[in-house]
Amino acid sequence: MRTAPVLAVLAATLAGCGMLPPLTLPTGKDRPSASAGTSSPATSTATPQATPSPSPSAGLTIADAKRAAADWLAKHNRTVRNRAWWDDPAAIDELFWDGTRHEAVIDRGAVEDGDKRKIRKPIRLTGQVYYVPREQTMPDGQWFLLQATYAGQDRAHILTFWRPTGGGFRLAAKSPLHYGQRMPEPRRDAEGYVTAMPGVFGRLVAQEYMVFWDYDIHDQEGRNGYRLAKDNYSRRAYRIVSKGMYMGYHSYSRPYGFRTADGGSFHVFSMLNDPKSITAVLTLGVATRGNGKMIHEIAGDWYS
Repeated sequence: MRTAPVLAVLAATLAGCGMLPPLTLPTGKDRPSASAGTSSPATSTATPQATPSPSPSAGLTIADAKRAAADWLAKHNRTVRNRAWWDDPAAIDELFWDGTRHEAVIDRGAVEDGDKRKIRKPIRLTGQVYYVPREQTMPDGQWFLLQATYAGQDRAHILTFWRPTGGGFRLAAKSPLHYGQRMPEPRRDAEGYVTAMPGVFGRLVAQEYMVFWDYDIHDQEGRNGYRLAKDNYSRRAYRIVSKGMYMGYHSYSRPYGFRTADGGSFHVFSMLNDPKSITAVLTLGVATRGNGKMIHEIAGDWYS
């Protein structure tokens, strides 16, 4: 697997929030390997093999995606009205996948410990925009993205839905867009379908994020490091942040992404801090623009 191009991209800068200084990745022997951590069950760091794409006629339609999102919302809102649903792992599995499943597990523990702020509430979405790939690039299921605004909130969110072969659609990732950011325009065909990105590109970006967060300097007051802050959904320079904590990540979910109209790409994925005991999930939406050599972080949500 060739990682040099992505290293060059991320070493140049990691921008998009309007507040991030240049990101300099560690080099030489001090730089940990991206594959040093344990991969999540949904992640493979092996070189991907080419797989035939399904026929467009057999793929997921935009109408299918709209029905799937509506069905999921209805199921979610019925389920969370019953507070006992926390005690049923099958109920979590039926609604959530990848990073959001871990969110639900974190919430269940918090609620059982008496933190009622973590109780899930029914969701109402407005302003929906769908991103449905014409041809699916993952051989073991189907996915689509949805941009929408949660009622009562002031930012659009990006939501990812995934259906494993033989199963129903679950929510696999969600994050608000950073203030001032918008979703990149996708490359759409005449019927409105987007072009899916090969998963290898998203995995390279996810691996480099994992390397960056695992760098040892983040455990030492972080003079040159970054810090996660509970109040800003993103990363800021250490000197700006007044509260938060450092976090290392050991695995990541599968990335979901599409080609943008200017020739760039957009990916959504989640990083998990410890595969054996998840206590934090960082979900990211990142874009490359045209032939540029920068990764722009346009969405991010730290969940702990």
